Amino acid sequence: MAGRKLKRGEVPQDVMAEILRILQTISYGEVVLVAQDGILVQVEWNEKLRMDSFGIPSQLQTWSEKQRQHISEHVRQEFGRLQYGRLVIVVKRGDIVQMERTEKQRFTGLDGEGI
Repeated sequence: MAGRKLKRGEVPQDVMAEILRILQTISYGEVVLVAQDGILVQVEWNEKLRMDSFGIPSQLQTWSEKQRQHISEHVRQEFGRLQYGRLVIVVKRGDIVQMERTEKQRFTGLDGEGI
Protein backbone atom coordinates (compact mmCIF):
# COMPACT_ATOMS: atom_id res chain seq x y z
CA MET A 1 0.00 0.00 0.00
CA ALA A 2 2.97 2.32 0.52
CA GLY A 3 3.03 5.04 -2.10
CA ARG A 4 -0.44 4.19 -3.40
CA LYS A 5 -2.97 6.99 -3.37
CA LEU A 6 -6.28 5.98 -1.79
CA LYS A 7 -9.65 6.77 -3.30
CA ARG A 8 -12.39 8.60 -1.39
CA GLY A 9 -14.15 6.28 1.03
CA GLU A 10 -11.71 3.43 0.38
CA VAL A 11 -10.53 1.13 3.17
CA PRO A 12 -7.86 -1.11 1.61
CA GLN A 13 -8.14 -4.85 2.17
CA ASP A 14 -4.89 -5.08 4.18
CA VAL A 15 -5.97 -2.20 6.41
CA MET A 16 -9.41 -3.78 6.92
CA ALA A 17 -7.74 -7.08 7.87
CA GLU A 18 -5.70 -5.24 10.53
CA ILE A 19 -8.79 -3.40 11.81
CA LEU A 20 -10.64 -6.72 12.16
CA ARG A 21 -7.65 -8.30 13.93
CA ILE A 22 -7.54 -5.43 16.43
CA LEU A 23 -11.31 -5.57 17.00
CA GLN A 24 -11.03 -9.29 17.75
CA THR A 25 -8.40 -8.73 20.46
CA ILE A 26 -9.97 -5.78 22.33
CA SER A 27 -12.20 -6.48 25.33
CA TYR A 28 -13.02 -2.81 25.99
CA GLY A 29 -11.97 0.08 23.78
CA GLU A 30 -12.32 1.52 20.32
CA VAL A 31 -10.88 1.68 16.83
CA VAL A 32 -10.98 5.06 15.08
CA LEU A 33 -10.76 5.72 11.33
CA VAL A 34 -9.91 9.33 10.45
CA ALA A 35 -10.97 10.93 7.14
CA GLN A 36 -9.70 14.08 5.48
CA ASP A 37 -11.34 15.05 2.21
CA GLY A 38 -12.96 11.60 2.15
CA ILE A 39 -9.56 9.84 2.29
CA LEU A 40 -8.51 7.47 5.08
CA VAL A 41 -5.47 9.14 6.64
CA GLN A 42 -5.15 7.41 10.00
CA VAL A 43 -6.27 4.45 12.09
CA GLU A 44 -6.08 4.70 15.88
CA TRP A 45 -7.07 2.29 18.60
CA ASN A 46 -7.06 2.13 22.35
CA GLU A 47 -7.88 -0.58 24.80
CA LYS A 48 -9.32 0.11 28.22
CA LEU A 49 -8.50 -2.04 31.22
CA ARG A 50 -11.64 -2.37 33.31
CA MET A 51 -11.09 -2.94 37.01
CA ASP A 52 -13.82 -5.59 37.15
CA SER A 53 -11.91 -7.69 34.60
CA PHE A 54 -8.33 -6.66 35.48
CA GLY A 55 -5.90 -9.56 35.39
CA ILE A 56 -8.27 -11.78 33.41
CA PRO A 57 -6.62 -12.52 30.06
CA SER A 58 -8.64 -11.27 27.11
CA GLN A 59 -9.77 -13.90 24.66
CA LEU A 60 -9.57 -13.57 20.92
CA GLN A 61 -13.04 -13.34 19.41
CA THR A 62 -13.65 -15.91 16.70
CA TRP A 63 -15.78 -14.72 13.81
CA SER A 64 -17.15 -16.68 10.90
CA GLU A 65 -16.36 -15.47 7.40
CA LYS A 66 -19.95 -14.21 7.17
CA GLN A 67 -19.48 -12.12 10.35
CA ARG A 68 -16.16 -10.73 9.04
CA GLN A 69 -17.85 -9.76 5.77
CA HIS A 70 -20.76 -8.13 7.59
CA ILE A 71 -18.48 -6.07 9.82
CA SER A 72 -16.22 -5.11 6.89
CA GLU A 73 -19.18 -4.00 4.76
CA HIS A 74 -20.65 -1.96 7.60
CA VAL A 75 -17.33 -0.23 8.33
CA ARG A 76 -16.78 0.54 4.63
CA GLN A 77 -20.33 1.85 4.25
CA GLU A 78 -20.12 4.14 7.28
CA PHE A 79 -16.61 5.34 6.48
CA GLY A 80 -17.62 6.03 2.88
CA ARG A 81 -20.06 8.69 4.13
CA LEU A 82 -17.32 10.77 5.78
CA GLN A 83 -15.64 13.79 4.20
CA TYR A 84 -13.86 15.18 7.27
CA GLY A 85 -14.19 13.41 10.58
CA ARG A 86 -13.95 10.13 12.45
CA LEU A 87 -15.62 6.76 12.51
CA VAL A 88 -15.34 5.24 15.99
CA ILE A 89 -16.00 1.52 16.44
CA VAL A 90 -16.77 0.83 20.11
CA VAL A 91 -16.07 -2.54 21.75
CA LYS A 92 -17.46 -3.67 25.12
CA ARG A 93 -16.96 -7.12 26.64
CA GLY A 94 -15.32 -8.20 23.37
CA ASP A 95 -18.36 -7.30 21.26
CA ILE A 96 -18.74 -4.46 18.80
CA VAL A 97 -21.60 -2.47 20.31
CA GLN A 98 -21.78 0.66 18.17
CA MET A 99 -20.25 2.88 15.51
CA GLU A 100 -20.14 6.64 15.95
CA ARG A 101 -19.61 8.93 12.97
CA THR A 102 -18.42 12.46 13.77
CA GLU A 103 -18.43 14.72 10.72
CA LYS A 104 -16.60 18.04 10.71
CA GLN A 105 -17.97 20.77 8.49
CA ARG A 106 -15.53 23.11 6.78
CA PHE A 107 -16.64 26.64 5.99
CA THR A 108 -14.59 28.63 3.51
CA GLY A 109 -15.03 31.95 1.79
CA LEU A 110 -16.34 33.82 4.82
CA ASP A 111 -13.07 35.56 5.70
CA GLY A 112 -10.82 33.68 3.33
CA GLU A 113 -9.71 30.97 5.73
CA GLY A 114 -12.97 29.67 7.12
CA ILE A 115 -14.05 29.58 10.74
